[in-house]
Amino acid sequence: MIQSLIIILFVFFIIRHRFYWKARKNIFIGYKKPIMVAHRGVKVDAPENTISAFVDAVKYGFSGLELDVVQLKDGSVVCSHNFDLERETNGSGWFYEKNILDLKEIKAGLYSHPKNLQSIPRLIDVIKRMPNHVILNIEIKCKSIFDFSTARSVGKMTRKNCISSPYIISCFNPFVVAYLRVFHPQVYVGFLVEDLRLLFLINWIHPDYLHVDAGIVSERLLLDCKKYSLCVNIWTVNSVPAVKWCLKRDILGIITDNHTLGKVDKI
Repeated sequence: MIQSLIIILFVFFIIRHRFYWKARKNIFIGYKKPIMVAHRGVKVDAPENTISAFVDAVKYGFSGLELDVVQLKDGSVVCSHNFDLERETNGSGWFYEKNILDLKEIKAGLYSHPKNLQSIPRLIDVIKRMPNHVILNIEIKCKSIFDFSTARSVGKMTRKNCISSPYIISCFNPFVVAYLRVFHPQVYVGFLVEDLRLLFLINWIHPDYLHVDAGIVSERLLLDCKKYSLCVNIWTVNSVPAVKWCLKRDILGIITDNHTLGKVDKI
């Protein structure tokens, strides 16, 4: 009898979890939609994921910033899209094998901005430089599917109220999204998707926002998200016609590399 009751309750909770869920409230209600988000900052004059690029994005009128973060060996969280130093800096090796002091002489932008090399910033330093009204979309990079190191460190920062700006923490890794939802419920999480086959996961990990590749977004997808009150942010939208398409639909945010799209009122 008891075993049967346990099985029934288990099935009930599984069905409820899968089919009868709603995303938590949108925390950006006061912002005019769509929110224009600078992808890794504005990269015209400065290397991506640097304080200069983020400051320039604010000057161009962007309401939001997308920045990538990785963790160092000593637990410091810095802004970088890559784990290897060779791709964008004058250093070598892996970020996760370095300490923050090791990065003192290493500069970003070796290939993209050789005449304007910039320091690799810590996440906390970026937060301190940004105006409180600018939304931060902090994307966690993972070196493996079960790499929770950066998520744990960023989660600790949120518990200490280190992030004064409105923010989302996003990730391609569904296990990281689930980890943050369970162990850091104070965090609003975005699930990054570039493959339609992975969309089924939203019904199990319950992100607060869906960050979807512009190449796979569709009317059907938007309707499905609306059913679960799931707000949609689209990346990477770089043309004016594409932005106008979003303006006609219920899109919360547009992540773009186009520095001229900072103010949606001018589109």
